[in-house]
Amino acid sequence: MVLDIGKISTALAGLSVFYAVSAQADPIRLLGFDAPPMSSVSEGKKLSGPGYDFVTDLFKASGLPFVAEGLPISRVFPALDEGNAVVVFLVRNPAREDKYAWLGDIVPDDGFAFMTRVGDAPILSFEQAKTLKAVSALGSAAPAQVLRNNGLMSIDETVNEALNLKKLVAGRVDAWFSGAIIARHMINADAEAAKTIVIGPKLVPTPYWIAGSKTLPADVVNKLQQAFAATKTNGRYAAFRAQID
Repeated sequence: MVLDIGKISTALAGLSVFYAVSAQADPIRLLGFDAPPMSSVSEGKKLSGPGYDFVTDLFKASGLPFVAEGLPISRVFPALDEGNAVVVFLVRNPAREDKYAWLGDIVPDDGFAFMTRVGDAPILSFEQAKTLKAVSALGSAAPAQVLRNNGLMSIDETVNEALNLKKLVAGRVDAWFSGAIIARHMINADAEAAKTIVIGPKLVPTPYWIAGSKTLPADVVNKLQQAFAATKTNGRYAAFRAQID
């Protein structure tokens, strides 16, 4: 039997083209973690919330297929590193600058603050916070890292923001450190918390950006960036901000 090398090479080239086209056609994983109002995760890893809805509209406007999945924050970062993924929001900071593709500044003006119970002294600085016995913060994420970078050691790291709120309401921690918009939304949604928890001043700017895997194709990045830019003029972004502010 004589093998026709030319035909084999042509067939392999055809397979390579098919694989490349198939790979590009794979739906992008749209990720989110439990941090309302940006994204909420319910049973079955279902995502919801104003931030999630806003980002899905970008995909629809771009004609890009996607599959949505809610994950713990600790699993979002490995998923982004695997490629072909976008997360509803991340805090953009120097440590992350070169790790991800930044697609749009969905909330450029939030800030981290300390939440405390009514009657307790508000936390106005990190030096003051060092006197606390326990501060809860989202682990494997920016809030806990900011506390460490500012010299705090007594950090109670948790898997989601809902647990942080519960701990503070129950008096199991002295303060909760998080984004002010997220904290305000969660406190207002809880009748007991609304009466017992107050939000301190913003101490650290925390711009929220839609972020993608570093290896996202350039055309995907461009389409999503253009769709985001369009929301600033067509009213969609203003409607989103009205929901969360």
